[in-house]
Amino acid sequence: MDVKHLKDVDGLTKFDARQCHKWAQLLLTRQEKLNQALIAIAKKDFDLAKRLYFQIFNGVNGGTQTDPGMAGSLLYHMAMVTKMESETKVLIDELNVDLPDVSQKLSRIYSDFESDAKELVNKITPFTLNYQEITSTPYLGTEEKINLFANLSKGNKTVEKLLTNKNAEASVALQKLFRDWADQIIRMRLIQEYETIKGLLVLDELSKNIDLPTLEKAMQNVQDKFGQETVNIALDVTLKVGMRREKLQSIMLSDHFINYTMSTDTLDGHMEFLNCPIFGSHNYTQKKYRVTPEVSSLFCTHFCFAHAKAMLDTVLPFPFTLWQPKRLATHDNCEYYLKLAHSPEAKAPEHFVPLVMSWNVTRECNMKCSHCYINATDKKLENELTTKEAKNLMDQIYQVSAPLLILSGGEPLLRPDIFELITYGSKKGLKMGLGSNGSLIDDNVAKKLKAAGIATVSISLDSNIPAQHDEFRGVAGAWEKAVQACKSLRKNNVLVQVNTTLTHQNYNQIDDIMSLAENIGVENFHLFFLVPTGRGTKLTDISPEKYEEMITKTFAKTANHKLNVRPSCAPQFMRIAKGMGLDMRQWIRGCIAGLYYCRIYPNGDVTPCPYLPIKLGNIREKSFKEIWFNSKVFEDLREPNSLKGKCGVCEYRSLCGGCRARAYGLSNDFIDYCGDLHEPAEQKNDYLTEDPWCVYQPKNVTEKNEDMKS
Repeated sequence: MDVKHLKDVDGLTKFDARQCHKWAQLLLTRQEKLNQALIAIAKKDFDLAKRLYFQIFNGVNGGTQTDPGMAGSLLYHMAMVTKMESETKVLIDELNVDLPDVSQKLSRIYSDFESDAKELVNKITPFTLNYQEITSTPYLGTEEKINLFANLSKGNKTVEKLLTNKNAEASVALQKLFRDWADQIIRMRLIQEYETIKGLLVLDELSKNIDLPTLEKAMQNVQDKFGQETVNIALDVTLKVGMRREKLQSIMLSDHFINYTMSTDTLDGHMEFLNCPIFGSHNYTQKKYRVTPEVSSLFCTHFCFAHAKAMLDTVLPFPFTLWQPKRLATHDNCEYYLKLAHSPEAKAPEHFVPLVMSWNVTRECNMKCSHCYINATDKKLENELTTKEAKNLMDQIYQVSAPLLILSGGEPLLRPDIFELITYGSKKGLKMGLGSNGSLIDDNVAKKLKAAGIATVSISLDSNIPAQHDEFRGVAGAWEKAVQACKSLRKNNVLVQVNTTLTHQNYNQIDDIMSLAENIGVENFHLFFLVPTGRGTKLTDISPEKYEEMITKTFAKTANHKLNVRPSCAPQFMRIAKGMGLDMRQWIRGCIAGLYYCRIYPNGDVTPCPYLPIKLGNIREKSFKEIWFNSKVFEDLREPNSLKGKCGVCEYRSLCGGCRARAYGLSNDFIDYCGDLHEPAEQKNDYLTEDPWCVYQPKNVTEKNEDMKS
């Protein structure tokens, strides 16, 4: 049943079918696929049956008709129950008033929705729930949701195994599994509707004794906390049942028809909701009991906005600002507009602004890593930026954009004012990150980082074998401290990323390292490919062919893990990901140095990236804004057509860009003396030449060579 069919059944439902019953449309669409799968099994076409099965339970992408699958829908409705129930509770608690009795009106309206549900799903499963059961049965807690999902997932695996083994018993197992999932989705949707209607009626009753400005102020006071807490619950369940954080966005939007666009050119996006089950319920209630749109719009303006903002903050890798120019309650459609790394102090829109920055706040370190690009020591630079200068730098950055600012080193926690800097940047409006070896992070430090406003921490972990990691890092016990740091950070609800540098020694351990990271609560995994700078020049790099192989293998393994995986310093991953048909929405470009990224050295020198240490200026001498917009090197990096060699003619040059640092460090004989690259210096070689560690032969080059042969 598509959108057209939903319009056709409007006469059969009391509530607007398009606004309120996409959940039923999705169930009926899956029922049709189920029937096709059963026919395929009967014909012994198990390959077709398996494809349909995966679509039913894992979903398919299709623009406004995106289906997150039975698993995604169940998670969505579980989350919406929490959201709708919380709206009423937090408002009553904030106002410190008794809950008004709205039971009679609620019963009448809810019975109409229940009647709709029976009409729509009677062909799928017997409808046995009633109003009394919905109101009297305790709702599922987080662990109960996880257990329910886990039990249903067992049936999921059973069906998959039967189909793989081409066993005809898959037919019965598949039908039972579908009914079990459908029963739970129907139940959650009914509870969600009950809470939605209840919330509006309660707010309407409160408005009769409390003026709207007072109600609005109360909602403003709790909206951010409400949004974050409800999304955190949804995220917790999502991760614990084996789905990735990046999946949360599609799950949370699954009951809507949506037009969603995101532009990497303008770094902004629009999300237009063409339906909303909450608005549909409010609209029906308004007509039946004359509830005013002004009352209904308070939910859109504060609670729905806060929920959307928290959800996007959870899934987007970069900071953003969100606006809501249109609301369903007052405009009959809902629209959100977001701008990545938006700073109100940036006077004019620019095509290229920093989305992420790496700032080596100190060179001082307590380890002796073999590959250190900065050649860190046990002593800090004499001319490191002072606390006052560091805060001034953050002020300057905010005049250009509001990026994710990663405080790195050396070991940044050795800097005495590190918590002060994190707090200042966070309050300024920057998203603060930290890159650490983990040796100084225990529960107490993790708490202090969270309180200071840290958003994410990356921990270096280069082997699943403790002794091997310790040898690579040059300090005994480093592995144990890194693992404990990850656990302490997750215990304090800090997002953790594991960084692993690929070497000959750990080449065959990547899957085990990913499993280790996953088991200790890590979500993000970045696989770093060695760039010959600093002490890294003394290491023997793996071959370009091995790079290509490892990127492909790592992407292939993501299906077995919950981790969000991104190769670093290997921009050809974008070409490989595209060839594998992966979802690339979370990535902008392979090499973002100079386009959306740069590095600040401890003394204030600005370079395109840590591995491309060309000094472009110093913030003690020029403003960051002047350096970012006026540097000739930055201008070159932002123009794909300026690239040379095969990178210059490659059809992926805008998507990939090639590693400019590797091109700079490995071109000609520069490798012989690039051990000094850890210190920013004047340009010594060509950063626009082709990436020598990319094995791909562009079609233009191949076609040209073929023409020459003929």
